[in-house]
Amino acid sequence: MRRIFTITLIVIVLVGACTATLLLNKKKIEEKSRMDGTLKAIPVFVTALKMNRMSSDFPSNGSFQAIHELTLASEGQGKVVSLLFNTGDFVKQGQVMARLDDEVLKSQLSLAQASYEKSKTDLIKYEGLLKNDAISSQQVEEAKLFVKKSEADVVGLKKQLDNATIKAPIQGTIVRRLIETGSLLMPGSPVAEIVDISRLKFIANVAESEVILIRNGQRVNLNSSMYPGINYQGTVVTVGVKSDDSHRFPVEIELINDPKHPLKAGMFGIAGFGSGTERECLTIPRQSLIGSIKEPRVYVVNGNRAQLRDIRIGSSDDRQVEVLSGLKAGALIVTSGQINLDNNSLITIVNNN
Repeated sequence: MRRIFTITLIVIVLVGACTATLLLNKKKIEEKSRMDGTLKAIPVFVTALKMNRMSSDFPSNGSFQAIHELTLASEGQGKVVSLLFNTGDFVKQGQVMARLDDEVLKSQLSLAQASYEKSKTDLIKYEGLLKNDAISSQQVEEAKLFVKKSEADVVGLKKQLDNATIKAPIQGTIVRRLIETGSLLMPGSPVAEIVDISRLKFIANVAESEVILIRNGQRVNLNSSMYPGINYQGTVVTVGVKSDDSHRFPVEIELINDPKHPLKAGMFGIAGFGSGTERECLTIPRQSLIGSIKEPRVYVVNGNRAQLRDIRIGSSDDRQVEVLSGLKAGALIVTSGQINLDNNSLITIVNNN
């Protein structure tokens, strides 16, 4: 029994020693691999920055939106007794859409009008009595006040009666009906959503170097991928005075929708700005840019290493991107091989630039 125990103990010790040796060797191999990887230079292609000419014409993506879009709310109170519209209907401005129960209001208005007429008659009588010193001037003033109150009651009830008829405040298409016959409405209750797309507005976000080229009243060509080859003419109505976080400014363009090729609210499009001239600016190849438009970066060559640098960009085309700040002419930037780089990576330049 003691012999079996001794043999088992020896086997356990040998297995443990082998395991420890293997783990130690693995650690040495990993450390050597990391050192080799660190010392290995990554091949890249570079280019020297210089001033280039770019067209002042530039496109800008954006979306078409309805120029008028609202949720119609009830101004009156009561039960819906007549419903004259449905989802998808086109309504004109001032068109009756629904009617509320107004029987009580009509009775109240009739009574208020009678009271108003009597108050005017009483005032005439009191003014005659005052001339004969039959009543006091205070009674006449109270009669005048009652005439004004009666008139206000009539005006208020007429307004309530008018609000019992719900009318479209704008022309447009009903995109959502929010009431049914028999619905009980209160002032402020939503009735329908109306969208007018007979005219549209296009919202484009342009770079700071581009926004200075845009003026109110400027004519702009617009197109949508939904209708290839179809151009829409728009007019700039608003140029933003404050940029967003990515230093882009909103520009609003209005246009008349084309009945033959109707655009819908929410569709994407492209606006073409510019005057047909060229300007000189510092540019980088488009493929050298990494990161997003909001946080653009490039790798800049510093000795035998590539350093990641934040930049600010402006206009762009299919080949190049304008640099507003962060780089200077003559700097070497990586144009190919960035996928293998980290900040401060060791590099070797493949092309002769």
